[in-house]
Parts: sequence; structure tokens; C-alpha cells
Amino acid sequence: MDWEETRKEEIYAFALVLSPQMLLLSVFTTLVLLIVSSSVLCIVDDMQPKLLYEPNAPDYRSSEIVRQSLFDKLAVDASLSTFMDVLTQVENVLKMVNNSEIEQPFTLFCPVNGAFQASLLEWRTDNLQDWEKFLQQHLVPTAKLDVRHLKKTQQLDTMVDDQPIHVKYHYFRDKTDLNNGMATVDTDHPIEAANGIAYKIDAVLRPVQDNN
Repeated sequence: MDWEETRKEEIYAFALVLSPQMLLLSVFTTLVLLIVSSSVLCIVDDMQPKLLYEPNAPDYRSSEIVRQSLFDKLAVDASLSTFMDVLTQVENVLKMVNNSEIEQPFTLFCPVNGAFQASLLEWRTDNLQDWEKFLQQHLVPTAKLDVRHLKKTQQLDTMVDDQPIHVKYHYFRDKTDLNNGMATVDTDHPIEAANGIAYKIDAVLRPVQDNN
């Protein structure tokens, strides 16, 4: 009996020594499990699809496509800043270019900034009627001509009576010019919108008869 009591006391003493170690091991195991669980949650969260736009930006995943006007497209082109300055001064033409719901799409030829600089004295005017006529000479109101159809066209009626635009396509050079070579059309970068199509040109257009 003495031996059994002694054995029990030894086992009890060993348990007292071991209990703090087991407690530490249990705490350590719990911490490890928490860290692993947190890492797994982070990985799962990273796998979720992210929004590629700011919360207040338009939702481009929507089925509703915003109808942009030619004005919207042209206004952001730095090479057309002079042309846009002229356009914003002529209200009736501006309304046409800025109307994305217009019934009859049109074609617009837009001289780049360098075209105005080359003929600065000629186009230095404060007369809005002159600028209105200038814009009308560059606008074909009855047709939205893509590049393929533009190259097949020989003459386009503008908004100015008896002042059409003459078109010639040079097949071997793949070049389209206007009014007997007065201006060259950039057919590589057409600007298309809901209400029409625009082409950059490297010179301002004048009536053909003025060159004779």
C-alpha cells in the first residue's frame, strides 16, 4: 500500500509540472490556427473580383452605352484646339456637332492647328458670319461617309450652296485629297460618333474656283 501511495504522489507531482507546459502548448497551437485562418481568409478575399473603376465612375459593365457626340470626341484632341475654338463661337453649327440624337448623321472635315497657322492672316477675323461660313464649307450635312465610301466619292455637297468639296483618291499612294490637292485627309484615324464622322485635314478648305 505504501508503494501505491508513493506512486500516486509521483504521478500527481509529474502532472503538476507538466500542466503549465501543456497550457503553453495549447495557447501556441491556438495562435497558429488563428494566423493560418487569417491568411486563408486574405487569400480568398484576393480571389474575389475587383472593381476596375472608382465607385462614382460610370458603370461600363451596364448594357446602356453612352451615346457620344462628335463634339465629345473632338474636344479631347489637342491637335484640333483651334478648330474647336472656332466651333464654339458658332452656335447653330455647335448645336449640330454636339447633338448625339440628330436624325441625319453628317461628315465633318477638321483642319488641324497647323492648317490655321499656315494661313493665319487669311483666317484672322472677328466676324462670326465668316466663321460660320468657314465651318459650313467643311461640313457635309447629308451623309456619314466611312473611309471606304469616302474614297469612292468624287464630290460632296456642303452646307454652302455651290461650294462642294471635290474628292480624289490616289490608289497607288493610298491618299485621299480634297479640292484639287488643297488638303489631304487623314483616313487612318477617322473620328466616329453617334451623330457623324470627322476627318482631320492638313489645310483649310476654300472654294475650288478661288484657286483658278
